[in-house]
This record gives sequence, structure tokens and C-alpha cells, in this order.
Amino acid sequence: MKVEIAQEVFQKYPDYRRIVVIGKDLDNSEEDAALLALLREAEAEVRQDSDLENLKEYPPIASWRKVFEDMGLNPNKFPPSIANLIKRTRSGKDLPFVNRLVAIFNIISLRYRIPCGGDDLGCVIGDVRLGPANGDEVFAHLGNPEAVENPAPGEMILHDTGNGSVFCRGWCWKNGDPSKITPQTRFVAINLDALPPVDRETHENAAGELTALLKDHCGGTVRSMLLEPGNPSFEV
Repeated sequence: MKVEIAQEVFQKYPDYRRIVVIGKDLDNSEEDAALLALLREAEAEVRQDSDLENLKEYPPIASWRKVFEDMGLNPNKFPPSIANLIKRTRSGKDLPFVNRLVAIFNIISLRYRIPCGGDDLGCVIGDVRLGPANGDEVFAHLGNPEAVENPAPGEMILHDTGNGSVFCRGWCWKNGDPSKITPQTRFVAINLDALPPVDRETHENAAGELTALLKDHCGGTVRSMLLEPGNPSFEV
């Protein structure tokens, strides 16, 4: 299996970078009080940060809003995942503890203000590819897999090249059902996305902290890869 980013992505956004953290033989089966405490701490930090009062103009969010506009997605109606997560948190509602893996990438998203999400690699038939959609790929809604639709041609999607199953629509907008993280997930890819003004050090620090949390709370083996214009893919 290969994890790759299409050259079209880097041609249009040459400063974009993705760090992919691969975890194998993980334990995601039980709740974790320490992770829940870290999640609540991250939520508190977001609620107390005055820089987030005008979320649309917060530079790391504004960058993603521009990308969504470029894709033809209205970011007010279809917000980037990180914008939606912060808005939900600042509304005062605690995020649910879905499972350890979901808690970990929510903690990192909130702390570093970057899109961070994961996919269960156990369902993959071909390769995992981020790139422009043809329009015939199939997106099954998370939690409602009977509801299916096709992405718009040119929309950036993460998908399985083997069967056209869409794992995430709109680059980092909405996850699909086939690759959802469950308590039974043992083999995972977690993506950490960075656009300016998020710098390389911040991006690497986020990946480093996520890797440490995986090792400490889920066990198994963990490695990470930076995908960039000169290195757009790797074998899992």
C-alpha cells in the first residue's frame, strides 16, 4: 500500500505539507482518563484564547478558508475541520471521548490549530491518495453509510484508489464512513496538515507530540513521514 499526494496539490499549493503518522498493532479498545484530561485542557486553552474570537480572520484558519474557496466550497457552509472543531469547542460544549485515537488527534488539532484526522487502514484496497476528484468516486457519510454521493470534479479528496471510496471530502472537510476509527482499529494513518503561516517547527512539534501520545496510550509501533513536493509518497 502506498500513501501519496498528487502533484496537482503541490503545483497549486507549493507550501503545503502533510505529516502522516502510521500506527500498527494499536490498542484503541478502552477509555483513558489521562487522555480525557488532556482533551479537557486543550479545550480550556481554546476557550481562553482571545485570538480566536474572530475565527474567520485567524491566520491559520483564514489560509484553509481560502483553499476551500479555491475548491468551490463555501467555507461558511462547509467549514474546514479545524474551524468547526474550534467553533464547537468555544461554544462551551465538551467534545465527546469517542476513543483513544480520536481523542489524540483532537488534542493535537486544538493545541496546534491544524487539521488532524485519521483513517483505519484495514479497509484499504489500493493506495491512499490525496488529489483532485474525477467525480465518480463514492463518499458514504460518516454514521450513515447508506447515504452516498459523489464529490465534485476537481475537489481535493483523500480516497482509496482501489475502489474509489472517499475517506475525506474537501481536503479536510468531512470524513467518510468506510475508514472511520473504531475501538477495533489497530492499523491507522493520522494526517497532520500545514499551510502558511504554520511553520515547519510547529508542524513537526505537533507530529512529535502526537507520536508520543500514540506510543504512551495505544502501544504498537509508530512512524511518521513528511510528504512534500520532493517526496510526495511512501510505502506502508
